[in-house]
Amino acid sequence: MSTYKEIKGFKVQTLATDTAASVASTGTWASAANANKAREEMGAGGTATAAIVFGGSGPPSDSPRTRGETEIFNGSSWTEVGDLPTVQKNQAGAGTSTSALSSAGQDPANTNAGIVQSWNGSSWTEVAEVNTARRQLCGMGASNTAALITMGYTTTRVTLTESWNGSAWTEVGDANTGRLRAGSFGSYTSGIVGGGEPASGGGGASSESWNGSAWTETNDLNTARKDLSSHGSGTSNTDGLIMAGYTTTNVANTESWDGSSWTELADLSTAFRNGFGSQQGSSSSAIAGIGFSSTYGVQTELWTTTPAADFQQINLGQVYYNSGSNAFKVTQNVLGTGAWSSGGALNTARYSAGGSGTQTAALMAGGNGNSADSEEYNGTSWTEGNNLVAGTNWFSMTGTQTATIGAGGFAPGITANAQAYDGTSWTEVNNLNLARYGMGAFGISTSAIVAGGASPATSPEKRAETESWDGTSWTEVGDLNEVKHSLGRAGLTGTAGLVMGGETTTANAEVWDGSSWTEVANLNTARGSLTGNGTSTLALATGGSEPASSGKNEQWNGSSWTELADLSTARYNISGSTFNSSNTAALVFGGLGPPTSSATEEWNVPATVTNTTITVS
Repeated sequence: MSTYKEIKGFKVQTLATDTAASVASTGTWASAANANKAREEMGAGGTATAAIVFGGSGPPSDSPRTRGETEIFNGSSWTEVGDLPTVQKNQAGAGTSTSALSSAGQDPANTNAGIVQSWNGSSWTEVAEVNTARRQLCGMGASNTAALITMGYTTTRVTLTESWNGSAWTEVGDANTGRLRAGSFGSYTSGIVGGGEPASGGGGASSESWNGSAWTETNDLNTARKDLSSHGSGTSNTDGLIMAGYTTTNVANTESWDGSSWTELADLSTAFRNGFGSQQGSSSSAIAGIGFSSTYGVQTELWTTTPAADFQQINLGQVYYNSGSNAFKVTQNVLGTGAWSSGGALNTARYSAGGSGTQTAALMAGGNGNSADSEEYNGTSWTEGNNLVAGTNWFSMTGTQTATIGAGGFAPGITANAQAYDGTSWTEVNNLNLARYGMGAFGISTSAIVAGGASPATSPEKRAETESWDGTSWTEVGDLNEVKHSLGRAGLTGTAGLVMGGETTTANAEVWDGSSWTEVANLNTARGSLTGNGTSTLALATGGSEPASSGKNEQWNGSSWTELADLSTARYNISGSTFNSSNTAALVFGGLGPPTSSATEEWNVPATVTNTTITVS
């Protein structure tokens, strides 16, 4: 037992139990800019800072009431852009503000429609119709070439599910329960639907998870409700929000999904139904609104999360009083020591391949010998997937397992080719402006950055150019401060990222803020051909060449680097999952020791807490 004599100045909180190892973040809704057009029953897509809404039903004073207006939110204001050629309401929405899909719904005569319209960032084009015309259905998907529709109403509630690959619709596994206007979010290979109006009428609470081939019933929403058309925010079946809706009155409830259960969070300021959510947002960043409240609305609200700010959050050395044990205590430890452990081996050993995804849902493609192979990791083992359109070495990739953008490399010879992955297949997209290999890449499939690299056809060979991907094309933006190739990278968006190390061997690190690069503290060990995981403020730099093979692993906390436990197998030209949201979980795979490696290693930092009793005297 320790002695603590000077507690003056401390705020002492009384708790019934000892402090916990972790506490969920808290979230709040805040008013955002009003939209231009009041309406309900529209389609939607995008993120909290790049959202799109289209079509829908206007107030009774509108003639016709079925609308075609399209609006885009840029993080601060709404702008009207090109109208739908054919007006629709009660349709399924999917995609982003630069690549969206409006599917099925109703026409002005209230007839069920099968029409599908595709948005490319500037205009709408009619594409292949769905197999079964219907209304009040659900939609999800990352782009106008990868989407899913399910449920809805024909002459009865249906469970039909159809998948879109950019050219045709295919019927896939039926949902378990037919319903109207359920909430939805996710991709066409990984999504959630919840709530809606079942055949019995009223609001439902049941939810279902989609894994790319089948629906599985999961835990119910806490608040049963209907009229949730487009009320979702999330990119997969493991993370997202459903908000608002209707019980016997409009509701403002917000619920978060963590892959196994729903948790009620803070309410919206305005209760509404048949509005929209940022379908490609997340449980920590979303926009929602419009719809019908007491009238047809134009209001929107932004959702953000922050860590809990009381003593339940672990903060080293804080004093509290445990009323259950009648003792003053101090919390002394936050995290244990991180360690690497073996994961499932790749099917094909290789190096200089692209890597993306998360620790439990990763993607690897390309590699030495201009490989076209791609493999997916599920947290336990790797499965071979469809090949790249063109095999390449030194391929730079970023995004999630179901929505990745990759560019550059040898194919053979230096290439500017770019390819996108939708969870099933690879598609060629617009080329880079500068052909090169060994770039650092971070962000998502619709908002990404590639930086640096090498281009032997140019002088100098090592490059500083940075290009930004908006889901359609590449644009040159601010250069790195140091020319380099084969660098590590981290970042979950195209507006905030980190690169570190690189060839020829350097310790330099730079942070990207959406417009320019700033040099920050150097790595402790200079090296190139390494990989990175995490964000611009919480990252890992792992492996590489010093020039000999390195197993070094360093942690970035936003201001400095700290050496941690080494990899079990030192290697360079290594790949990483990159899309992990902190420096406490990561995945690395492949590389060159030598020999060429098929090894996968998982990084985890266990949470630990010591609650020590103190004596006050």
